[in-house]
Amino acid sequence: MKNKIAIFFYNIIRFLLTHFPPAVGRYLGMGVAKLAYLITSKRRKIVISNLKKALNLNDQEAESLLKKVYLNLGYNFTEFLMQDTFSRADIEEMVEFRGLEYLEAAAAEGNGVILYTGHFGNWELLGAALDKKGFSIDAIAREQNNSLFDKKINQIREKSGVGVIPKGLAVRKVFKSLKQNKVVAFLGDQDARGRGWKLNFFGRDASTYTGAVEFAQRTGAVIVPVFLHRHGWLKHELIAYPPRKIAEDLSESELKEELQDLVKLTEDEIRKAPTNWMWLHKRWKTYN
Repeated sequence: MKNKIAIFFYNIIRFLLTHFPPAVGRYLGMGVAKLAYLITSKRRKIVISNLKKALNLNDQEAESLLKKVYLNLGYNFTEFLMQDTFSRADIEEMVEFRGLEYLEAAAAEGNGVILYTGHFGNWELLGAALDKKGFSIDAIAREQNNSLFDKKINQIREKSGVGVIPKGLAVRKVFKSLKQNKVVAFLGDQDARGRGWKLNFFGRDASTYTGAVEFAQRTGAVIVPVFLHRHGWLKHELIAYPPRKIAEDLSESELKEELQDLVKLTEDEIRKAPTNWMWLHKRWKTYN
């Protein structure tokens, strides 16, 4: 029953967003953010704790960022439900692109591209924006608990030009996508539990997914870090960084150094715009 109710409200919001002017999405996003803030008291505590420990903030400073973190997620939700309606002209108007030449150079090598990013800004829009720039994008996605919701959001992703690689089939499908010289997006900023490497993230040990560097080493694909900064409702800045080549003969300790460098870059991006990151996740739970 709960899943059906969620889909009912999803369908209503989706209808409003696709049949009314885009400005409606801004106010709906604000409403979604306020509702989520009110009904997720446990998550609010996680956000406050994470902000205080990572950024060395006091209670008042963390509280001042809290609602902005939720607002970013509210905007993400409503922008995502509109995402498959955006034209190339829409994307050009709402996204400023910096460093696309790095992705172009990496793709020109012909071994596929590993796009390294995180749950930052509107990470869903990142793939759709690059599709409109002519890149062939696949993304690894976790299956949602609500199967109906999972089907609907994957339909939006695919209609936006983003191919979906289910986590359970990731290894085989990632190899196939890279062989086809596609760009495969890896979101490497969540807790990897026992499957990850212990690396430093904001001064604390964090279990970190290894896939980006391991696939790069095994396939010859180039890693390009890319982050989509939010500057407001339907206002974003996409920043791509220079490609990173992982040598085939690197040891595990050297691979860890490469991944630690990517994690540090992610941390730097978050420090620039802390309310863009999804602080609701228990990022450090494996070792803390």
